[in-house]
Amino acid sequence: MKSTREKALLILNDVFYKGAFLEEQLEILNYSKLDKRDYAFIKEITTGVVRNRKYLDYVIKTYSKIRFNKIHKIILTILEMAIYQMFFLDRIPNYSIVSESVELAKIYGNRGSVGFTNGILRAIAKIDKKPQVKIKNSIDNLSVFYSHPKFYTEYFYNNYSEDFAKKLLKANNEMPPFTVRINTLKISTDEFLKKLSGEGYIYEKTTLKDAINIDNPDGIIDSDLFRDGFFYVQDLASISVCEFLHPQKNTSVLDLCASPGGKTTHMSQIMENSGIIVACDKNKAKIKTVEENAKRLGCTNIKTKINDATLLNEEFVEKFDYCLVDAPCSGIGLYRKKPDIKWNKSLSDIKDLSEIQIKILENAKKYVKKGGTIIYSTCSLSIIENEDVINKFINKNSDFHIENIEGMETFKMFPHINNSDGFSITKLIRE
Repeated sequence: MKSTREKALLILNDVFYKGAFLEEQLEILNYSKLDKRDYAFIKEITTGVVRNRKYLDYVIKTYSKIRFNKIHKIILTILEMAIYQMFFLDRIPNYSIVSESVELAKIYGNRGSVGFTNGILRAIAKIDKKPQVKIKNSIDNLSVFYSHPKFYTEYFYNNYSEDFAKKLLKANNEMPPFTVRINTLKISTDEFLKKLSGEGYIYEKTTLKDAINIDNPDGIIDSDLFRDGFFYVQDLASISVCEFLHPQKNTSVLDLCASPGGKTTHMSQIMENSGIIVACDKNKAKIKTVEENAKRLGCTNIKTKINDATLLNEEFVEKFDYCLVDAPCSGIGLYRKKPDIKWNKSLSDIKDLSEIQIKILENAKKYVKKGGTIIYSTCSLSIIENEDVINKFINKNSDFHIENIEGMETFKMFPHINNSDGFSITKLIRE
């Protein structure tokens, strides 16, 4: 039987070298009836290593007598796991970490790699404090210490400040809160909070009246509260998107990129099941997910449709009062929740996505009636995917103008300021 560390190693190997997604790998593991403590330990190690990989590799480079690019990939992952445990966890003695790591090296390496693993980890285990990053360039220093892509660190360092960049990078490496939106189509906020407390859950209110953070969410997805459709797990930033759009009752709404349905069902809640919401996705399986969520939450004004947002749909032209474009994006605002995005999305990927985003927005403009509203949102803080896309759109379409959100043309939400995902939201009005 594989040990917990070996299971963690294999997950990381799949994520780093086989294109797997950490969130999906952990979800699969969670359904394997693994002991809760073992699952929590594997999740801690895998998430921690992915979050801090750049820093962990810096430590390895500092102490390794072998050139970094000559270290076998799976041995490198064993070292990353060990160093993470030494400097980020305080409940495991270093001698145990070294011993377990050497055992993994025996399984997956050769005699030379076993000796190398033992030697470098014994040397690092003697260090009392977490090693500092000794790089003179401030941007490179922050990028390595907080384990972020250089382009990301550089942008916030240069366009905001060093202090802002530090706080953002630090927040991106922390666990996000477990935020839920209370579904007032089925239950009042007060009644839900009473039920929640009655079942032993501890919560705290947020800046939005129907959104709360649950401190001890273990098991809540398997509870009657979930099955009865009393809440939807949704980040504060995602909830804010529909609060800013705030479609009126008995109106028509087009949600062009609807899956998995969090924003779609929130709009249904805001509209109190009146009017109509057409929820689209080009993937049939994703449409099914929207339908399942709508059914559980009691949303009766949602009609789903398979539709490619990058292609003009003549049936939609000038039919809607509102259009939500929650555009496909790099997801670099989700580093806190999905840390593997840090290592699988490059600056060139972001530039490629912006072409798709502008194409979708150019179609969306034709779908709203005169006086209609488009909300353009992304879970990205990149100017390329947001302000640049909006500026290109406005320059080509004089019949649209930006309506400020809280005094900003593009409203930003940051993990270290809003305790949410990183989001950008822009409101466009057709004249």
